[in-house]
Amino acid sequence: MKNLFNIHPLTYIILLSVLLAGYFNYFLIIITILLIHDLGHIIFLKIYKYKIYNILILPFGSIINSSVNSNSKTVEILIISLAGVCMQGLLYPVFFLLNKYYISDLSYNIFLNYNKYILLFNLLPIIPLDGSKILLTFFESIFSYKKALWLLNVISIFIIIIFIIFLTYQGLNSYLIGLFLIYKTFEEIKNHKYIFNEFLLTRHLNKIKYYKVKYVKKIKNIFKNHYNFINNQNEEKILKVYYNNSICKVFKNR
Repeated sequence: MKNLFNIHPLTYIILLSVLLAGYFNYFLIIITILLIHDLGHIIFLKIYKYKIYNILILPFGSIINSSVNSNSKTVEILIISLAGVCMQGLLYPVFFLLNKYYISDLSYNIFLNYNKYILLFNLLPIIPLDGSKILLTFFESIFSYKKALWLLNVISIFIIIIFIIFLTYQGLNSYLIGLFLIYKTFEEIKNHKYIFNEFLLTRHLNKIKYYKVKYVKKIKNIFKNHYNFINNQNEEKILKVYYNNSICKVFKNR
C-alpha cells in the first residue's frame, strides 16, 4: 500500500484555496465526492482482477495507474470508466436522507452543485477524463485503433477550446484545471506513436484472439476487437516479423 495514493500539486492548490477562504463545508463535501468517485473505479478494477499500481488524486477525480492496457476488453474499460460517475449518482439519495436528519440545507445545496459539476466535467471527452475513455471504447468498436486514437485527440482539442472559452472570468482555479487538461492532451498526442506501438506489442506478446475477423492492408489499420488478417496473412505472423525486424534495427544501430 506504500505510495499507492499521490495527490497532484494542483489538487493541493485548489483544495487549500477553498479551505483558506473559510469554506470548510465545501472542502469536506468535495473530498467526499472525489473519494466516492475513485471508489467506483477501484471496485470494478478489483472485480475484473486488474492490479492497481498508483492513484493520482486530481481536483476532479483521479488518474489510476493499473494493469489495464490498450488491449483490455472494451466492455470492461467502459464499465470501469463509467463506475466513477455512477457512484456519484448513488450519492444523491444518500445526501437527500442526510439533509432530512443531519446536514443543513446549505451543505446539501453545496453537494448538489459540486456533485453535478464534477460529474458532468468527468464526462467531457477530454484526455484524461473518464469521458475520453468512454468515447474511445465506442470509437475502437467502429474504427481501426490508430484512427480511434486520432479521432479522440482531435475531439479532445476541440472540446478543450470550447472549455477554455467557457472558463472566461471563472477564476484562477478553473484556468489551472484548463492548463492541466491542455498539458495532458498534448502529452497524449506527442506519445501517439508509442501508445499505438504498446497496443501492437501487447497483441503480439499475449497472442490475443477474437471471433470477429477483419481484413486490412496495413498494420496501422488493425482493429482492436477483431482478429486481423493483414494482406491476407494472420496478424500473429505479421507482428512477429514486424518486431523481429525492429529488434534487428535496434542492434544494427548500436
